[in-house]
Amino acid sequence: MARAAQASLAVRVAVFSFDPDPDTPPSRALNVLTVAGRLPAAEVGPRERLSQAAAAAVTDAGADLDGRRGGRGRSALHLVDVDDEPGRGARSVTALYYATAPFAEAGGRGRWSPVGRSLKLDAAGTAALRTALDKLRADTKTVASAVTLLGDVFTGDDLLRLHIALHGGPQSSERTFRRRVQELRDGGVLRPVRDSEVPALRLRVPRFRSPAGTGGRPPELLRYSGSGGEDEQLAGLRARRSA
Repeated sequence: MARAAQASLAVRVAVFSFDPDPDTPPSRALNVLTVAGRLPAAEVGPRERLSQAAAAAVTDAGADLDGRRGGRGRSALHLVDVDDEPGRGARSVTALYYATAPFAEAGGRGRWSPVGRSLKLDAAGTAALRTALDKLRADTKTVASAVTLLGDVFTGDDLLRLHIALHGGPQSSERTFRRRVQELRDGGVLRPVRDSEVPALRLRVPRFRSPAGTGGRPPELLRYSGSGGEDEQLAGLRARRSA
């Protein structure tokens, strides 16, 4: 009896990040990590878990999953799909993951590339990115998952820009969106940063201050409370009608 060909195991990872700079157009704010026109990928060793190989591929590309912002104890890697590709020889099985990471200069061979029509990947990477992006968009309809792209501290405008970058904007007006964010704050899903932390944060992060030359009131700084977010859909935020 002929021996069955051993399967080749590989992983591919779509690592997403969000550029929070208000001067960056929302259409270019969502980025994905690329290495020479491909998504980070690696073969899986004989005694290696799929997730370990995926994490190593991301680290080699220069992204930091361990230090990701707003993780709240969630897994850094999300399994999206498993592609079982039978070939003429050995079978090839590739696991696709997605992850989120801070928007900072990549420390390895990778670079951040805006997700959009100008992004050119190989055929396998293009298909994988489309699948991972669909999963990311489905997950980030909730506050709990959306804030993993924003970090530990953010503003209401950050939430709005992220929503536009991912979903093309709220179904209602921007004013209604901001009113709904305020409801999430009043309801405890989002909570204000402690006053003692605010001055240092404003000093370190320009977008947390008043716009230069305006003298206006600086934005309120928020955190996700970790409660209730799974039921708070961002895809169609609408203010509750008053009785």
